[in-house]
Amino acid sequence: MKHYLIAERYAKALRNALEDEALDGAGEMLAGAAELYSESEALRNVLNNPAIDLDMRRKILREVLSAVETDEAVINLADALLRRGRIALLPDVTVVYDTLADARLGRVRATVFTAAEPTQEQEERLLQALKKWSGKEVRVTRETDPDILGGVIARIGDAVIDGSVRTRIEKLREYTLAYDIRAQNNA
Repeated sequence: MKHYLIAERYAKALRNALEDEALDGAGEMLAGAAELYSESEALRNVLNNPAIDLDMRRKILREVLSAVETDEAVINLADALLRRGRIALLPDVTVVYDTLADARLGRVRATVFTAAEPTQEQEERLLQALKKWSGKEVRVTRETDPDILGGVIARIGDAVIDGSVRTRIEKLREYTLAYDIRAQNNA
């Protein structure tokens, strides 16, 4: 993220303005606003067009966000970004906000890769294992990747827990080659 520090400043302002119980709802509304901005070329063109009066762009932004029932705190954040010529940072602010809100609420986010869709029991066991490993509540985003063959790869922050069959086979192959070389050297 190229403008992390700028996005962080806005995300912190929103997080600090809200009570704990309002953080998740604001995060969902912020994500909705960012998605709306990202997916609507017409909206981006209007909001980023300096030929259109700033007051008119602010009015359009407020009307669009109010129409999708966005909270006033999120509207004010988007308005501040627009006034300062940084509305394009809205998606980045959303990502940073989620991280800051999770930290305040004692949560972490994990991305879990599996070869196939896990059963409900497997999903619950995985969630409990990640919770035990991290010591925090875990919010999981699941992705399927048939290339891992089986098992699980979990990414929490900078940590990667690789329990995939593909990695186990690779380690077994490396061990077998190393053992074969040692055996040839001892002969």
